[in-house]
Amino acid sequence: MSAPALPLAFRIGFLPVDIWDVFDVLIVGYLIYWLYRLLRGSIALNIFVGIVALFFSYLAFTALGMDLLSNILNQFIQVGFISLIIIFQPEVRRFLLLLGSSTIKQRDSFWNRLLGREEFDREKAPQTAVVRRAFLRLARQRTGALIVCTQEADPSTVITGGTELNADISYGLLVSIFHKESPLHDGAVLVSNRRIIKASAILPVSENSDLPAAVGLRHRAAVGVTEKVDVACFIISEETGKISFAYGGALERGISEERLTELLDMYL
Repeated sequence: MSAPALPLAFRIGFLPVDIWDVFDVLIVGYLIYWLYRLLRGSIALNIFVGIVALFFSYLAFTALGMDLLSNILNQFIQVGFISLIIIFQPEVRRFLLLLGSSTIKQRDSFWNRLLGREEFDREKAPQTAVVRRAFLRLARQRTGALIVCTQEADPSTVITGGTELNADISYGLLVSIFHKESPLHDGAVLVSNRRIIKASAILPVSENSDLPAAVGLRHRAAVGVTEKVDVACFIISEETGKISFAYGGALERGISEERLTELLDMYL
């Protein structure tokens, strides 16, 4: 006994379309959109376009009966999947990190509400206020600063150097680290589990060509590390004194004091 056919959603000429075809197109479109967001502005996007062009060239040469070119391109395509994994290793890693971290955050948020742990999180609000106060002072003085909040990620694979501190977050310590005469001011401060793990850390610089030309190396480093690992970055411009925020490879420039407080509560 055959299964009942699904009702048609609509028909395009001779092509019948049911509800699952609609879902199929929407899901593929969503995946392509996220793939574009991951690759946008990077050299990897040009490589991806080149691979797609190579594949369609292979189909065209095969249809035209051009056997020599078809065989040559076929050798590339046979190892294409492994080549893609090697070439796009940072992008694949970033996609999986974003997917996994989103799932973990949703799960933790559910259990926190279920177990009533939100009150415990509010007890840590003074540390958020300390960082906010330090950032506002540094911004007024136009002192460059960069803080990386590691969340659940292990950034040791992409963040190098630095001086180990493993100290409690304090207003005086943050201001003194980023003071222009401090030997630790040049680099990033790493914060994990609401403690300052290290200072003067070195971050990878983003190759995203979509970033404004006005942003300096500090902002590009903040974007670069968020492209490779699930961290959040707070940046103070030495030229303008404006505070910016980077996450997931995106840069939010010139955030307000209210927005700073909101983001610190979320990511610190």
